[in-house]
Amino acid sequence: MSGTEHGGPEVDEVRRAFFQAAYAQGAPWDIRRPQRAIVELWEAGEIRGDVLDVGCGFAENALFLAAQGLRVSGMDMMEPAINRAREQARERGLEVDLRVGNALRLTELGRRFDTIIDSALLHVFEPADRPTFAASLASALNPGGRYHALYFREGPRAISPEALRAAFGSGWRVLSLRETHYEETDPEGAAAWLATLEWVA
Repeated sequence: MSGTEHGGPEVDEVRRAFFQAAYAQGAPWDIRRPQRAIVELWEAGEIRGDVLDVGCGFAENALFLAAQGLRVSGMDMMEPAINRAREQARERGLEVDLRVGNALRLTELGRRFDTIIDSALLHVFEPADRPTFAASLASALNPGGRYHALYFREGPRAISPEALRAAFGSGWRVLSLRETHYEETDPEGAAAWLATLEWVA
């Protein structure tokens, strides 16, 4: 298994360069509020227990959930994003564990969660990396824990329902998959899927 195929240093650097450029130009996902789809999950009682926001970026979803009284952690590979998220947490008087890290190595967090939320991280990974990501998620979820993923339904980064099931195989159960909307600075946003999977192994 070479580093370029499955989340090795070369692939990490390509992802990091992409996000550095996006942040420098004004990231289209920087809407300065939580995604409505995540808020609706919370309102439906689907986000509970200890929560991890994986690939949290500026962590507006994590900060929203912390404000609801949940114990929340956030992780992202981009240090500038985590630094801004920490500043926002301080300004809002919120306790959130925000760390720089690699989503393909969640074991490095040294703990497990009841819920993991993902706002537009899953579709960043190439198909060959998705099973590695699924295994990383499993390593950080308690048995019966749930993973909620918001990701593109259309365009070059889209993931079909069949591709989702192929990436999340043994030990995972797809509980729901519904069409929704991903909010961006462009008012039109993007067509998205919201998937909920349970780790049952």
